[in-house]
Amino acid sequence: MPDKSVNKKSYSQINEQLAEIIEWFENSEINIDEALAKYESAMKMIAEMEEQLKTAKNKIKKISTQSK
Repeated sequence: MPDKSVNKKSYSQINEQLAEIIEWFENSEINIDEALAKYESAMKMIAEMEEQLKTAKNKIKKISTQSK
Protein backbone atom coordinates (compact mmCIF):
# COMPACT_ATOMS: atom_id res chain seq x y z
CA MET A 1 0.00 0.00 0.00
CA PRO A 2 1.43 3.43 -0.95
CA ASP A 3 2.66 5.73 1.79
CA LYS A 4 -0.05 8.29 2.66
CA SER A 5 2.47 11.16 2.61
CA VAL A 6 3.19 10.35 -1.05
CA ASN A 7 -0.56 10.34 -1.90
CA LYS A 8 -0.78 14.09 -1.30
CA LYS A 9 1.85 14.89 -3.93
CA SER A 10 1.30 15.40 -7.62
CA TYR A 11 2.80 13.17 -10.26
CA SER A 12 5.28 15.93 -11.11
CA GLN A 13 6.35 16.35 -7.50
CA ILE A 14 6.95 12.63 -7.12
CA ASN A 15 8.86 12.58 -10.40
CA GLU A 16 11.12 15.38 -9.14
CA GLN A 17 11.80 13.47 -5.92
CA LEU A 18 12.68 10.34 -7.89
CA ALA A 19 15.07 12.38 -10.05
CA GLU A 20 16.80 13.60 -6.87
CA ILE A 21 17.17 10.02 -5.62
CA ILE A 22 18.61 8.91 -8.97
CA GLU A 23 21.04 11.81 -8.90
CA TRP A 24 22.08 10.85 -5.36
CA PHE A 25 22.81 7.29 -6.49
CA GLU A 26 24.82 8.58 -9.45
CA ASN A 27 26.84 11.20 -7.59
CA SER A 28 27.27 10.01 -4.00
CA GLU A 29 29.47 7.64 -2.14
CA ILE A 30 26.81 5.15 -1.27
CA ASN A 31 26.11 4.17 2.30
CA ILE A 32 24.25 0.85 2.15
CA ASP A 33 21.72 1.75 4.85
CA GLU A 34 20.90 5.09 3.27
CA ALA A 35 20.79 3.48 -0.18
CA LEU A 36 18.28 0.88 1.00
CA ALA A 37 16.09 3.55 2.58
CA LYS A 38 16.18 5.64 -0.61
CA TYR A 39 15.43 2.58 -2.73
CA GLU A 40 12.44 1.68 -0.57
CA SER A 41 11.16 5.25 -0.75
CA ALA A 42 11.63 5.30 -4.53
CA MET A 43 9.68 2.07 -4.95
CA LYS A 44 6.77 3.54 -2.96
CA MET A 45 6.86 6.66 -5.14
CA ILE A 46 6.86 4.57 -8.31
CA ALA A 47 3.85 2.60 -7.07
CA GLU A 48 1.99 5.85 -6.40
CA MET A 49 2.89 7.22 -9.83
CA GLU A 50 1.63 4.02 -11.45
CA GLU A 51 -1.63 4.33 -9.52
CA GLN A 52 -2.03 7.96 -10.63
CA LEU A 53 -1.41 6.96 -14.25
CA LYS A 54 -3.92 4.11 -13.97
CA THR A 55 -6.53 6.52 -12.56
CA ALA A 56 -5.87 9.02 -15.36
CA LYS A 57 -6.13 6.28 -17.99
CA ASN A 58 -9.47 5.13 -16.57
CA LYS A 59 -10.79 8.71 -16.59
CA ILE A 60 -9.73 9.13 -20.22
CA LYS A 61 -11.46 5.88 -21.19
CA LYS A 62 -14.62 6.99 -19.38
CA ILE A 63 -14.61 10.38 -21.11
CA SER A 64 -13.93 8.76 -24.49
CA THR A 65 -16.84 6.35 -24.15
CA GLN A 66 -19.21 9.12 -23.02
CA SER A 67 -18.43 11.26 -26.05
CA LYS A 68 -19.34 8.50 -28.55
